[in-house]
Amino acid sequence: MKTIIEMAREADPKANLSEPYCLDHETRAWLEAFAELVRADERERIIVANAPAIEKTNAHIKMLEDEIAVILARGQA
Repeated sequence: MKTIIEMAREADPKANLSEPYCLDHETRAWLEAFAELVRADERERIIVANAPAIEKTNAHIKMLEDEIAVILARGQA
């Protein structure tokens, strides 16, 4: 995972971010917290966007597990 400084350098390669301590501690902490909020929001967006496919896959797995259970029960009878 990229740090906020790495992302800032990527966004603006000409920015004066060559020193790792070019930002004061408070600003850097704020930016890191903001970046974490953005990451969390993006994770949630991806989960919501993929929920239908995940539910469909889980239903298919359950169906296969049920079929396997029936086949195994027949073999043990």
